[in-house]
Amino acid sequence: MARFRLRYRSTDLEVAPGEFFIGRSSSCHLALDDGLVSRRHAVLRVKDDSIEVEDLGSRNGVSVNGKKVEGATPLKHLDRISIGSQEMVVVRSGHTHQAATLQMETCGHCGALNDTTSSECVRCHAPLGGRATMQSMPAATSPGEISTFHLLGGIAEKALAMNRYEEAERVLQPAMEKLMASATGTGTLDEGALLEGIGYALRLANGPKATRWIDWVFEVHGATERVMDSKTLDRLHELVRKSRYTNPKPLRAYLDVLQAKVLAPAERFLLRRLEGLERVIRA
Repeated sequence: MARFRLRYRSTDLEVAPGEFFIGRSSSCHLALDDGLVSRRHAVLRVKDDSIEVEDLGSRNGVSVNGKKVEGATPLKHLDRISIGSQEMVVVRSGHTHQAATLQMETCGHCGALNDTTSSECVRCHAPLGGRATMQSMPAATSPGEISTFHLLGGIAEKALAMNRYEEAERVLQPAMEKLMASATGTGTLDEGALLEGIGYALRLANGPKATRWIDWVFEVHGATERVMDSKTLDRLHELVRKSRYTNPKPLRAYLDVLQAKVLAPAERFLLRRLEGLERVIRA
């Protein structure tokens, strides 16, 4: 029997068999504070050995691995669900640790690993097949960044709770450096680890090295070419003002990346907010 979790930002939510509702309403199992999310936006339907997502007639729809879906859509381990400007990852863990392997394909463009059932890369959306190389990954294992953050998280959390930012930085720095290296294309990037790393960087930016960690957030988003979610953007607005951050270069480089992409209406709205943040920094 398998059980499922939903990784949202740095939190893993248990998803029990039955229905799990996601939306802006506080009555949902996962309530998202996002103007692009409908009050009752989507539902996860979970059985003992399967999970699916269905849009509930929302205004902006639901995407899985970057593709908008209609009707009940089956999900698999590490699938990315996008609702409004929020992103979450499905994590499946089994009670048995079999030696079975999941075939993975390396994207010939950006080096990201993808399930061979995918038609395009989950990171750069390039077509898969032909130029990629094949390798195997144990089905029951998780990428190194997740394990590292989980192992160090307890120590870092205690240090952050006591405002010992330098101590938390010493604990987290190796994992953060490894994550940035993966984001820039020299390693395998895991979506859950990326969300955890961004969350830690935003918290470290409350400390004396705020500029360094704000830079890091802009740089990792630029390297992965991902549109920043609204909660991260809200937090950066607060941190920029609080720390009197004045370095426009990392954000400008990130904006150049986004402005070269074809963005959906919701993403263009977030782009305009980022441009507003740039004006605050330059003021």
